[in-house]
Amino acid sequence: MSEVYGVIRKLGATSKYKGYYYIADAVEMAGEIRERPVKVTKDIYPIIARKYRSTPSNVEHNIRTLVNLCWTNHKDVLEEMAGCTMADKPTNSEFIDILVYYLQHLDRKMNQ
Repeated sequence: MSEVYGVIRKLGATSKYKGYYYIADAVEMAGEIRERPVKVTKDIYPIIARKYRSTPSNVEHNIRTLVNLCWTNHKDVLEEMAGCTMADKPTNSEFIDILVYYLQHLDRKMNQ
């Protein structure tokens, strides 16, 4: 989990945002689901909402706030992590996918 926090901080977000913790949990969960495509609104938001005694819509909003912050302040770093240029701000699902991809790619590099 500390790797996830490090990546989120690299994008300019800190623990003062609730979305910081929500994103970390979402990335961990999405990274573990390998047998099928991840449905963030059905597979992840409800679980995070229960964990933090919130609602799925609140979780979605707080993650979106964090995505906006990262996109506005560190678009270049986010594009580097994604491995491509992006014309538009990523959706929450795309952002989570980018971080999962980046962390898995980083793990493979370190294990070579």
